[in-house]
Amino acid sequence: TRWRRALPGQGMPAFATFPGAAEGTAYATRTSADGTDTRVSAVDPRTGRVRWDVRVRGWLKPFAAQADGSVLFLAVDSGYGAEEIVRYTPGTGATRRVALPAVLDGAHAAVRGNVVYVLATGGSLDAVDLASGRRLWHLETSVSRGSLPVASGERVYFTASDGRLLAVDARRGRLVGQTPARLGAESAQVMSTPPAPLTVGADVYAGAPDGTVFAVDSRSPATW
Repeated sequence: TRWRRALPGQGMPAFATFPGAAEGTAYATRTSADGTDTRVSAVDPRTGRVRWDVRVRGWLKPFAAQADGSVLFLAVDSGYGAEEIVRYTPGTGATRRVALPAVLDGAHAAVRGNVVYVLATGGSLDAVDLASGRRLWHLETSVSRGSLPVASGERVYFTASDGRLLAVDARRGRLVGQTPARLGAESAQVMSTPPAPLTVGADVYAGAPDGTVFAVDSRSPATW
């Protein structure tokens, strides 16, 4: 055991790390019993030392961290529908809240630069500018249940429960490519929680319910 310690006020928290987090920080979160606020503790993963600790209004689910130390959350209601994007910046103590255009059920989010991409159950995908608070575009993909979206380069990628990998133009909000479904012999079976794709250089990797892992070239999604 490298270290072991209790986090003040956390009990049994959710624990998460994100690419791009300042100094590799990990985040422990626990929402109050009545859902009115969430306690967030930033933890040094090497030592377990708490770097900062704060309570932020709302039932918050973290989805990203940025190089300046800011942490991004989706604020959800009691039915787990996402209502707001929340950015907390520990350096200044500032909290930025951007209301979503509608309550989005089962939402997952990704960020690139100052734009957040929110994918909801049913396949609706929204791009929201954190600076202006404006929705940049909206796309209906007809994916009943998608993975965590991944924003990389000029694309937003996610997988569907039938094994498809989809690519969306991040600037214009247009579907630019998708792979065939990969259901395998048990075609009646789909994934309840599709795995998020992974980007490495020009390649995108994804998994499918037929038991395969595959890679495609991100530069030519129309040929997938």
